[in-house]
Amino acid sequence: MGPYGRIKKYIKLIFNRPYIPLGITLGKNPLLLHISDTPREIYPYIIRFIELLQPDYIVHTGDLIDNVKLETRPNGVAEYRDLLNVWLPRLENSSDAVIYYVMGNHDKPSIVREISKKGVLPRGKYINIEGIEFYVDHYHSTGEGKADYYLYGHSFEPYSHKKGKGVFLNGLNFINVIDLGQGQVYNLPYPLETNTLRRMTNKRVLL
Repeated sequence: MGPYGRIKKYIKLIFNRPYIPLGITLGKNPLLLHISDTPREIYPYIIRFIELLQPDYIVHTGDLIDNVKLETRPNGVAEYRDLLNVWLPRLENSSDAVIYYVMGNHDKPSIVREISKKGVLPRGKYINIEGIEFYVDHYHSTGEGKADYYLYGHSFEPYSHKKGKGVFLNGLNFINVIDLGQGQVYNLPYPLETNTLRRMTNKRVLL
């Protein structure tokens, strides 16, 4: 990315506007969007991002309302349901994408199924998209080592990396966009305040 691109990215972040490199939207290949651990306050940003990108597939690797920590605050179920009732329909109506929801430790699958109209909750860890094998989990895992891509969240580490033929993408650190035709991966920033809203901090998260 050149100096102009960097300046443009930071300006958009300051004004809480999604940054999407022009090259992504000009291509004709199917796109997959990977996000994870999304606090309610960033949903307007995520939805605007989806409206601009118009991905063909979306994979959310868990903790759909990340600042309602159900594992440690189980009495927050009513708030979790109310917030999903607001944001899940808006997310699903923002594009024609096929959407996969992977459940995190702060999610309730029964509530997600109740509210979602088009989302898919994978029964296993492996999903095949456009002939490409994905291993999807809230937590980092190598599975059986048979996938092309490994999508996860939950923790800042391990960071996105390549291991052998596999590409490991952490959806907590970045919004990941995969060009499924070329295999190009774009790591794009969340809004500046996202980690504070998650109640998580990490000095190594870079914009």
